[in-house]
This record gives sequence, C-alpha cells and structure tokens, in this order.
Amino acid sequence: MIRDTFALFGQTLRDGIRIWWLAPLIPALVVVPEFLQHVAEIRIGMFDSREAARTLSDDPRRMVWGYLKIAGLVLAFLASIRFWGAWERGQRWWDVRGVAWKGFLVAIALLAATSLPGTLVEPSIGAERAGYIDIALALATLPLMVMLVAALGGAREASLRDYFRHGWWPAVRMLLFAAATWAPLQWLHVQNHMWAMGQHDAVVWALMVFDSLVVGLLATMAGTAFHHGGQIEPVVR
Repeated sequence: MIRDTFALFGQTLRDGIRIWWLAPLIPALVVVPEFLQHVAEIRIGMFDSREAARTLSDDPRRMVWGYLKIAGLVLAFLASIRFWGAWERGQRWWDVRGVAWKGFLVAIALLAATSLPGTLVEPSIGAERAGYIDIALALATLPLMVMLVAALGGAREASLRDYFRHGWWPAVRMLLFAAATWAPLQWLHVQNHMWAMGQHDAVVWALMVFDSLVVGLLATMAGTAFHHGGQIEPVVR
C-alpha cells in the first residue's frame, strides 16, 4: 500500500503540471486575475517597502482583483477535479451535464448538515466545546469528501454506503496529497512577495509573473491531489 501511495503521489505531481497543456483554460482562471492584481499592486507602489505593503494591503484598487482571484482559485480547483474525472470517462470537462449531480448535491447537503449541531449547541456550551463537536463530525464524515470529488468527476456507480465502507483511506490520502502539494507552493507564494520588496521594477515584474504561475499551480495541484488521492477503485470507476 505504501508503494502504491507513493506511485499515486508521483502521478499527482505529474498530472498537476500536465493539465496546463491539456486544458490551459483551467489554470488561466486564476493566473489571469492573480496577475491583474499584481499589476494593480505595482502601480500603487505596494512593493516599494514592507511599510507600503502593510499600508496598502486593504486598498480597494487591489482588493477588487483579490476577490476575483479567490473566485478564480476556487473555480480552477474544482475544474481540475472535474477535468480528471471527465478525462477518465471520455467526457468534456466543461460540460456540466457529466457531473453526477445527485451524488454531488447529497454530499454537499450532508457536509453542510455536519455544521449544524455545533452551531445549535454553541450558545449553551461555548465556542470551544462546540468546535470539538465540529471536528468530531468532520472526521466522522470524511468519506463524504470522497463522494463529493467523485461525483464532480462524473462517478455514478457507488452508493453512499460504498463511500463509507471504502472511502476512509482515500479521504485521508486526499488530504495528505493536498497538504503535501499546497504547503511548499504556498510558502513560495508568500516568499515571492517578500523577495519583491524594495527591488528594482524589472525584478518585481519578473517575480510577480512567476508568482501568478505559482498560484495557478496551487489550484491545479490541489485539484489533482483531491481527484487522484480520493480514488476508491474499483468501486468508483
């Protein structure tokens, strides 16, 4: 199992990059607004110094692009999951008719329901104890994440019971793969901004172009990690 897990993680790293030429529109969903935000940041002088960065961090001229970037990041992440599921089934990734909507909506509804008990009892037991309930329920329903990812990719073969019987290790593997790909890229994303502070304009532009690509890779790697890590073959094909 360990050898298979490492092999699958290697495929995740490969495919998180390969999707860039197989479906370039997917990383573009976040790369473009990320770069436009950097253009705004450079124009308002955000990288002149760390003090300028702190002062201008909430400037509306950059925040409007920030909201679009977050939307693009979520869309690119979900599209990456959808792409690999559609790829396996010979579907077009942008054709949402291929999504297993029943399973997708059931998973969404059940995941949303797990937040209700903690919310309901919080006034009587306090936020800290309610938080423990939320954590316990999240752990107890991890296979629902596998179901959500599989349904987004178009899987219709497995039942809710199948996911709770076979989805525990795939759910853990999914989170491990996502963390292992996200953490170093997120570190690089933060460092790019630190390295740009006070630098010559040419250096700042180069770093911000590179950073836009890093954020795109964050989305495609995370989406690929969720899809590949969450596979429960042969139950879900």
